[in-house]
Amino acid sequence: MTFRNMALAGLVCVGALLAAATASAQTPDDKIPVYRLDVREVPDIPEGKAALVAGDAGPTPDRFFVENLHMLIPVSVTVRPVNPDDVINVKVHKGKWDQSLREGSTAAGKQVNFKFRTQGEFQISIDSQKPASPYKMVVWLGPDIKPKSQPIIVPKSQYDGGAGSKWWWWGGGAAVLIAVLAFVFLRRKKVS
Repeated sequence: MTFRNMALAGLVCVGALLAAATASAQTPDDKIPVYRLDVREVPDIPEGKAALVAGDAGPTPDRFFVENLHMLIPVSVTVRPVNPDDVINVKVHKGKWDQSLREGSTAAGKQVNFKFRTQGEFQISIDSQKPASPYKMVVWLGPDIKPKSQPIIVPKSQYDGGAGSKWWWWGGGAAVLIAVLAFVFLRRKKVS
């Protein structure tokens, strides 16, 4: 078999594998729409930004995502049913829809509230066994957390090492020098 025929056979095999992989990736779950939440300043919320959602949960989940986050932004996701008797399931995901990081339910009329921080993007899915269960959701992104820390490197003019700190350096250097000289001197005596 010539090189050209082998290359052509390999190309046909790769094309067949790609076609098979593309066909198997389309499952009914992929047809569920995912909505990007528009997080912006809200007049009634004094700090941070929020996205307000009102929807109807059902067996097919409502899916949302928030992007461009970093670890210094606190996040809060709150979901409550409009009708206290409705049970609405809330899940927070990171990357894959079949693996949830946090889960909650509005059983007994209570609301679900998740507080966390994350890097990049996270997703939310909301569903209910009862069709057309109205809910309200607030996704809040707080202002950046500013850690209180002092710089490690300071200019010489701001350095407060104390008056005796220079003597410790000189004394420590002198002690090391004396120890090395004593070692060399004792070593020579043993050799001779």
